Amino acid sequence: MNLAALARGPLALLPALGGGLLMLGVLGPNLRGAAAAVLAAAGALALTIRSRVSAPVATPAVCVVERLQLGPRQTLVLVEAAGRRYLVATGATVTALPPEERG
Repeated sequence: MNLAALARGPLALLPALGGGLLMLGVLGPNLRGAAAAVLAAAGALALTIRSRVSAPVATPAVCVVERLQLGPRQTLVLVEAAGRRYLVATGATVTALPPEERG
């Protein structure tokens, strides 16, 4: 997250500033209180910026590739999990398909 994004969303700074004001209020308006307030606000701001860094999108563990409705209560589903494909039929019958050649 960059500073321009923080400027567009100033409410993200509210917990950091609130923590700093709380430390200043608890310890008093002296050098020790001011230093603790700055430290608390800087730490909260660092956590806010760090938590907003976009994490890589996790791919779903199981992906339904295709679903075939064979009858009123019969379904055949082609599922992909961990790079392997499986056929799943009604009643939880699972058949592993051989890996296909990609080239």
